[in-house]
Formats: sequence, C-alpha cells, structure tokens
Amino acid sequence: MTKLDCHELDCHELDCHELQKFWDLAGSQVKIKALEVALSRSLFDLLLEPCSIEEIAHKLAMPSTNIKGWIDLLWSMGCVDTAIDNKYITSALAKRYMTSVSAMDCSQALQFRFQTLRHFTEQFEALLYVPKNRNALSSAMAPLWAKAAKAQIFQEQRAVTVPALDRILDRVLNVTIAEETPLHFLDLGGGPGLVALSLARRFPNSTGVLFDFPETVKVAYKNIMEEGVEHRIEVQAGDLNKQSPNSQFDLIWCSSVLHFLDDATEAIKRISALLKPNGILLILHAEQTAEKKQCEGVLPFYLPMVMKGNYLPKQGEIAALLDQNGLDVLQSEEITDFPMAPVKLYCGRKVE
Repeated sequence: MTKLDCHELDCHELDCHELQKFWDLAGSQVKIKALEVALSRSLFDLLLEPCSIEEIAHKLAMPSTNIKGWIDLLWSMGCVDTAIDNKYITSALAKRYMTSVSAMDCSQALQFRFQTLRHFTEQFEALLYVPKNRNALSSAMAPLWAKAAKAQIFQEQRAVTVPALDRILDRVLNVTIAEETPLHFLDLGGGPGLVALSLARRFPNSTGVLFDFPETVKVAYKNIMEEGVEHRIEVQAGDLNKQSPNSQFDLIWCSSVLHFLDDATEAIKRISALLKPNGILLILHAEQTAEKKQCEGVLPFYLPMVMKGNYLPKQGEIAALLDQNGLDVLQSEEITDFPMAPVKLYCGRKVE
C-alpha cells in the first residue's frame, strides 16, 4: 500500500472533510515556523540530553509559559520524543539530520529551503504579471549558488544526494561499468563536489572533471583538496550556456542542471557530444507529467522558478532529446529520495 493509499484510507475511516487538505496547508505554516525557530535556536542540540520544559526555557533564555505547546508540536512532527520524568529528548530522525554533531546534519539546508520558498511565495502574485526573463538567470544565480555550495547544498549532497547516487549506481551501473574500470567522469554543475568525490571513491582507477561557475569551483576545489584527490579530479569553470567542459567522458552525472539553462535542447546536444562512444549519461531532473498527484509533488517547488523562466521538462521531453542526440535510453525511473521533489532518472548510452 502506498503512502497515498494510506492517507486516503485514514481520511475515509475518520470521515475527513474534502477540505481537510486545504486546512492542512494552513497548519503547515505553523509547523514550518516551529521548526525554523527550533533550528535557529539549536534546540535539537540542546535536547541531546533529556530536559524538562523549565530546563529548556532556562537554557534558551525564554519564559516557560508557551514552550510546552511548541515542544509538543515538534513532538507531533517526529522531531522530539518524550522521556521519563516529563522530559523531552531529540528524536532519532532529528538527531540524524538536525544536530550539529551529526555527519548528516541538514539544519542549514532546511532553513535555506524554507527561506527560499517563502521568498518565492511572496513574489508569486507579482510574477503572474511579469514576462519571463530566462537570459538573466545564470549571471544572477552564480554568486548565490557558490554561497549555498559552502553550507546548504553541501549538507544536502552529503546527506541525501550522495546516498541516492550510491543506490542509483548499484541498480543502474553495477553490470554496465565495473568499479575497477579506468573511466573518465564529469560532474556537471557539481556544486561543492561531493558527487565527484563519491564517484572517485567508487571507481578508484578513475579521473574526473567538475564543471560549474567560477565562484563555485573554488568551493569544490577546497573540498577536493581536503580529500587529497586533486591529482584525480580537475575543476573547470564556466557557464554552461556559453562554454562546455574540455574533454570526452565515459560517464556524465547531470542533476537538476537543465532548469537553469537558457536552451535545454542545445544543452542536451552539447552534453551528448561530450560522451565517448558507449559513454553513459545519468541525467536527473524534476519533470511535469499529466498525473495530478505527481504535479502536486513537483509544482510547489518549481512553479515560481518556471514563472521566472526556468525550464521544467514535460514528461518524455528529456528521453526524446536524448534519442535525437544519439543516446539510447537504457533505463528510466522516478527517484523519490532526492532533495525537494521527486526527479526522473534517465540513463542514456552514446551509440557508437
């Protein structure tokens, strides 16, 4: 039974009103603010040891009057557990993803996503009246992307993207490319570089290139230096709207890049040209289908971007572009354990 089926069953058994999902939208605003305050005050670090409401209030320098309701809301969200003696403690989920002591900490990434989407929401109505201006996107986002790569995107890649990459490689490439193969890979739009580092670890005889904006490759190079593999991973700087990486590749990873390019058709053409014969392209992007529930999962994250001119492919568009540029689609599947919204993975192989 799917999550959707379970939700519909619960509503049926409880005789939920058909307006309930819209009332839930109103309540989600309170949940977001409760979590934002908790993250900004490092509440989950504080609750690594059980604390009473009075102890929480004292440590946060807050009056205790309304704190219990806040903590109970976080408990209902799965972020806090109850302990003995009327105390509270950070839940296993929050300890894993929302504490500074965790190697999977996503605290800054979550706050970044909340703030970014709130900003888009505030612009939403105004954007309905403004013509799209895709050409201004790349230059405007370059410094912002570099800044995010230092912390927020770094956290997401470490906790979410790299584990998803490992699972994808296990399923898609375990028989196509042996780990001892001396391949040359490209991490296109690689941000802080954790995907490139993961590929280098998985394929110990490989070399690679990370391509991104000039400001961002400086962030990536620092991480590559710290890993001690600068002799294997080269960084190349440029704007993919205007430049392409220098080399030919056996494997290209391209995740959520087309959204930010002026011409997706031209971009796929140039990316395909970078592959060696029989080279593999793993391209992951959110796309819009004709299914209502799928759109409900994707559009809240991407509609404000689309209204600014970003590209959101329709179902089948990427597969068609790969075919037009000499790539056989070996496999395609929806990936649900990726940051933000579900994405579609296409695995294409360059025809000899």
